[in-house]
Amino acid sequence: MKKVYTSLCLLLAASALQAQVTIGPKIGLNVNYENYQFSGDNAGANFKSREAVVGYQAGVAINLKTSDYFSIRPEVLFNVMGGNTTFGDNNSNSSLKNTYNYLSVPLNLVGTFEAGPGKINIFVAPQFSIGLGGKYTLTSDSTFFGLTGQEEQKGTLQTSEVPDNYNGDNRYFNQINWGINYGIGYQIKGLLFTGQYHMGLSNTQPHFANSDQESRRDDIVSKNYGFTVGLTYFFGDTDDE
Repeated sequence: MKKVYTSLCLLLAASALQAQVTIGPKIGLNVNYENYQFSGDNAGANFKSREAVVGYQAGVAINLKTSDYFSIRPEVLFNVMGGNTTFGDNNSNSSLKNTYNYLSVPLNLVGTFEAGPGKINIFVAPQFSIGLGGKYTLTSDSTFFGLTGQEEQKGTLQTSEVPDNYNGDNRYFNQINWGINYGIGYQIKGLLFTGQYHMGLSNTQPHFANSDQESRRDDIVSKNYGFTVGLTYFFGDTDDE
């Protein structure tokens, strides 16, 4: 994915010299989930979020139109993702809700086709994201004198390595996240409506300062996925977009 992303950056730089360029703000609503797969001592266990984390994205999109049918559209977005996942069985459950804040840079490859008063956009994009932080809520079942209740723990999500022998309330996640987006949109002059699916490719589990823990990091692989509906307005002459 890194090589693909680098190649597209070079293509973007070359296309910018000859393309018709428009720029504008973008906002979007994210509906996100997480998937956990276990190996090692818990091999075979697989948990998916039963509830979504609803977040948002906001930033800037730049459209580089290279022909009537193709454009490259990089975006720089503040992106809130996550998931609410329940682990365990009917007798004892723990629920982990993660909310991640990212700076995301998708590079959209866009095909455009005339349809009615506007144009249909079909796009696919590798996406590079840098974690900025976040928060979590861990809810666990507890039993006291035969009565079942729930205990709740909250804290922040950090992007650094987990310190050796750490037992604090903060939790950690992988700062680098690669993913891929694909979707469809409809543009009327400068106004673009989009719907897309996002699939995370990177393990969001943190790295560890302890070498033994780091060697077993991939015993848990967690990835995010979800849907986004977005709205972008491109300033400039877009009569023929």
